[in-house]
Parts: sequence; C-alpha cells; structure tokens
Amino acid sequence: MYVETWVNTCDFSGTKYDGAVKGAAAVCQGATGRWCEVIHVGPEYISEKGLVVMTREEAYALVEKEGGYADF
Repeated sequence: MYVETWVNTCDFSGTKYDGAVKGAAAVCQGATGRWCEVIHVGPEYISEKGLVVMTREEAYALVEKEGGYADF
C-alpha cells in the first residue's frame, strides 16, 4: 500500500527535491508482522502511475484488519 508522507526523493525516478514534498511511502508487511516503509515516491510519480494513496489513518485501520503492527 502507499501511505501519504513527506519525501525528499523519489526512489523510482531518482528525483531529489530541494525540500520535502508531499509524496508517499510504499508500506509492506515483513515476515515478523511489522509493516514499514520500504520506498518513497514523489508527487509526479503518483500522478503518472495513478497510484492510490491512503491517509495514515486508513493505513493504520488496514494494518489492524490484516494483522501485525505498524512501524511507520
């Protein structure tokens, strides 16, 4: 899932921003049950790919439903 956050780089495009911009973090669950950020994307990548980005509240609710614990 993608969760909204402030990012300084877009890991997919290699773009580095002068300051933090509103982007998203890809959040995945590991084998221990921990959900954490694994990669960051910028606003242009989100728009270009049509990604669905969740709020933190929506993401926390999904983690609670799926199991495990949030570390983001």
